[in-house]
Amino acid sequence: MTLTDTGPLVALIDNRDGYHTKVKEIMKTVRFPLITTEACLTETMHLLYADGGWMAQASLWRLISSGALQITTAPEDAIERVRVFMERFRDIPCDYADATLLVAAEVIGQRRIFTLDRHFYAYRLTDGSALQVIE
Repeated sequence: MTLTDTGPLVALIDNRDGYHTKVKEIMKTVRFPLITTEACLTETMHLLYADGGWMAQASLWRLISSGALQITTAPEDAIERVRVFMERFRDIPCDYADATLLVAAEVIGQRRIFTLDRHFYAYRLTDGSALQVIE
């Protein structure tokens, strides 16, 4: 499994995205399923609709239906943990979706993340460990 941020999901589906070719190549090496959070799913749906309407969103739904993309559910204490990450990394910054991925990394014990966001190199989990960014 591979934690996945919004950027690669958008780039995978939108062939006009500047990262489309790079993401398609990386996809050959990632471990499936891709795992994302509801916050990243929301961002992805919004960005895909803005660029390609329902058809682009339908491509994302097909990834979910096939099992290639799964949405992780946040634990009860997630909102407080998200707030803590956002506060800790406020100078980087750390937005809500990024913080949900950090919580997910801790909850599911997955340190590999597929992202186009350089901020993930600076983030540290509660135990001080870094994420392994897939490039």
